[in-house]
Amino acid sequence: MKIFRRSRSRWYLLALLWVGLIVIGFGGFRQQANDSGAHQSNLEIAYRLMQLATLEYKASAEYLNWRLQIARFIAPAMAAGTVLQTASLVFVDQFRRFRLRFARNHTVVCGLDEVGTRLALAFAARGDTVVAIEADPAMAGVSTAKDSEITVLIGDPSDASQLRAARIMKASRLVAVCGSDATNVQIALQAVDIVGDRDANALRCAVHLTDTELTTLLRAADLDTHRGVRMSFFNTHERAARALLAENHPFDDELDAVHVAVFSLGQLGRSLVVNLAQQWIERRPGRPLRITLVDTSATGRWRALQLQHPALTAACDATVIDFDFDEPTANSVDALQTLFADGAPPTWIAIAFVDESLSLSTAFFITQSLGVRNTQLIVRTRTEAGLGALLIPGTTASDPFPSMHAFPFLDRTCTTDAVEGGVREQLAQAVHEDYLAHTSSEAGDASLRRPWTELSDEQRDLSRRRVDGIIADLAAVGCELSPLRRWGEPLTEFSDDELDTLAMREHRRWFDDRIASGWSYGPERDNTLKKNPMLLAWSDLADDVRAMNVASAASLADMLARAGFEPARHDRVS
Repeated sequence: MKIFRRSRSRWYLLALLWVGLIVIGFGGFRQQANDSGAHQSNLEIAYRLMQLATLEYKASAEYLNWRLQIARFIAPAMAAGTVLQTASLVFVDQFRRFRLRFARNHTVVCGLDEVGTRLALAFAARGDTVVAIEADPAMAGVSTAKDSEITVLIGDPSDASQLRAARIMKASRLVAVCGSDATNVQIALQAVDIVGDRDANALRCAVHLTDTELTTLLRAADLDTHRGVRMSFFNTHERAARALLAENHPFDDELDAVHVAVFSLGQLGRSLVVNLAQQWIERRPGRPLRITLVDTSATGRWRALQLQHPALTAACDATVIDFDFDEPTANSVDALQTLFADGAPPTWIAIAFVDESLSLSTAFFITQSLGVRNTQLIVRTRTEAGLGALLIPGTTASDPFPSMHAFPFLDRTCTTDAVEGGVREQLAQAVHEDYLAHTSSEAGDASLRRPWTELSDEQRDLSRRRVDGIIADLAAVGCELSPLRRWGEPLTEFSDDELDTLAMREHRRWFDDRIASGWSYGPERDNTLKKNPMLLAWSDLADDVRAMNVASAASLADMLARAGFEPARHDRVS
């Protein structure tokens, strides 16, 4: 039974059985004394019980009642079970290391910090065999992983001998989540050398990078196989920004009145700014987004963002406020008060400090001291537990902060999907977000109008097949995916013939996908009967419908840019 796989549960079972043995044995000795007419004190009976438990009790020739018969046979089994259970605790690491010699298709997690521990537990909860490598034996994640019966090797994860001890040559997945980007990249390079040219399925190696820009530069490797290793690079802040915006829509129907504010321009805050600008430009091209940025070094970080992504200058009408919450100046306080006192205060606020206490205190400061009551405030927290529980609806008897919404960073980013996604999964999610942004409720499938995390795997496959189609379509016009290093640099422009080719190929893919799903042509759309008036051959489509498909092909580069990619000519890539 699964309940007895944990050591603690087995100890509870043993304790319960020992109590039962004591009760039966005590009753048996008392009955025997009464039957023989010999007086025995409770202390004498207790001594005999100790003899029984230590296998030193020697029964006399006299008759043994049924209780003693049961007790004397159970006692040896109980003693043996206790010894084995104790030995399993003393030699548990040795047992697991021995078992590791036969491990295959397992998951190796390098680093047991907060992120690594959560990922290791997530893979173990899914049923995978997990082996973890951690350099610091005092790291809290070590004991947490061992309690979940995860084999933990203590040593440098970037050391080839440790990787070999974890048998990565037989593993199916390697996750590098140490604190240093350099260490994580070194682990991946060591894996390439150890695995070599693998004939079977490639080792999937997911490398966590804390630097968003470095992740962008290395992302092209996601589509390549390095000998026997399929590499992918992921950044939790970048994924968190997309998840936060998908869960908490910043743009309502009154687009003219939109004014967003981002507190903290750390990794998450900077990713939020770029994603907000990209989504806004898609909705209102040519009109800059009013955005206010508040950070200790807001001016410098905003200028750095503009250098990294030149398009931000035209996409945003930015106001920056250098505000130190520990030591605020009079001018910065006046600027913050003016922000919420003018005629167009923020309509959507994200508070993205790494320190969740600072995030929450900032949110309370905004609502209490600045008088903000109805504006949506998204507050970054570590998890849904602890301080985050204050802002999760339903966790308290009443909702004391109805305008505040928690975004549990670790709960949203430390998942198996986040690690295994790679480029294709990230692009599939971008495709779905594009569908939500550009498809009306009347025209689209109602069951698909939900955040990516709420879709079933079958529903996600629709977007995944679209991504496969995009890659093939780009190849048909001499292009391939390339990392978008600078948003705002001139993108690859398609000729009219290339746009026609892209639109025609995408319509054909969509046509085949719909037919395979049971849809058919109908003069009017009917989601219940699966009828669609556009289920026609390309040549039979009306001119306005073909023009709509061509326009969609023309916006492909913008959709890819939001996912961190751009189409590039083969000659430019080479």
